[in-house]
Amino acid sequence: MIHTSESLKAQDSEFENYHYQLEDGEQYKLTESELGWLAFVDGRYSIADHLRDNMSSKGVYTVDCLAMSEALEADSIFCKAVCLNDDTALQHIFFYSSIEPEANPFGSLPPFPTIRKSQ
Repeated sequence: MIHTSESLKAQDSEFENYHYQLEDGEQYKLTESELGWLAFVDGRYSIADHLRDNMSSKGVYTVDCLAMSEALEADSIFCKAVCLNDDTALQHIFFYSSIEPEANPFGSLPPFPTIRKSQ
């Protein structure tokens, strides 16, 4: 099944809208306005590269939650795409489907040292 903006928005309610939370491998067909946004940001943001790499020539995006999340984080705005209208189904998919990166309270740790045997 390929999700569309209309099919997802038809399920909207006043409360939680978890129907936008898509799983890896599910597909979503971008609208004309979302494709216009993609053309505008193409080559400027990681999320655009991610979409292009995971989209068919017919504008159907195949969801990869981890790669999507990494691309959004690389653009410095976790769970939202730069310049994309908040009312679009695609922005809702990013918001609900992103996987929050694990917080590391110690920051980046150096690699574990290798102990060499003396000969």
